[in-house]
Amino acid sequence: MFISDERTLVGHYHYEEKNDNFKIDVHLNADRTALYHITSGEEDSDFIKAEGFWTVEGDIIHIHNKPGPARLERAGPPARDPKVSLSVTAVNADGSPAEGLGVTWPNAFGLYAMSDGKHTASAREKVPATKVHVLRLSDRKELATFNFVPGRPNSFRFIYHPSDVEPFDIPAFALDSRAQTLEVEVGTASAKLQRVTNRPSR
Repeated sequence: MFISDERTLVGHYHYEEKNDNFKIDVHLNADRTALYHITSGEEDSDFIKAEGFWTVEGDIIHIHNKPGPARLERAGPPARDPKVSLSVTAVNADGSPAEGLGVTWPNAFGLYAMSDGKHTASAREKVPATKVHVLRLSDRKELATFNFVPGRPNSFRFIYHPSDVEPFDIPAFALDSRAQTLEVEVGTASAKLQRVTNRPSR
């Protein structure tokens, strides 16, 4: 359901399986903060608890957590590789390929996900003089920016220090125009959460 006024989504949503005391609570707050909370067991022990923010794209509500700090640092000066137009490589501190990163620039055809920690534009692909951005795919956080000029050094290497708490994006959908029911992704399945009206959202 497409919601024209996003303020309609603000509220507390709840799902519960009474047999095994499995509960899901989602709070979409007016200040755009969000809480995604799953408890299970007789003592309501925390299974997942993530505080962050929420956004809307079309009919999809995105619930994001707050990751820890991450950084991407240069691994030496750029080099010249005549076999490619542009090469960007990122490895972890232990030398393994970095995961979850992408490369883009103004007027690119999109955000290019790095495969095995690398993005390569072949020599046939004419990348113009531009500012290249390296982003974390999950939340589009910009980790590095550098200037690229054809004919000059075109191979850029980085060392990635990821967050100890990686970001996630949980999609949700309003199932009616008043957002009384929210369908939220839970692992590989989904659950239908009902709006809570007798308790204020927090």
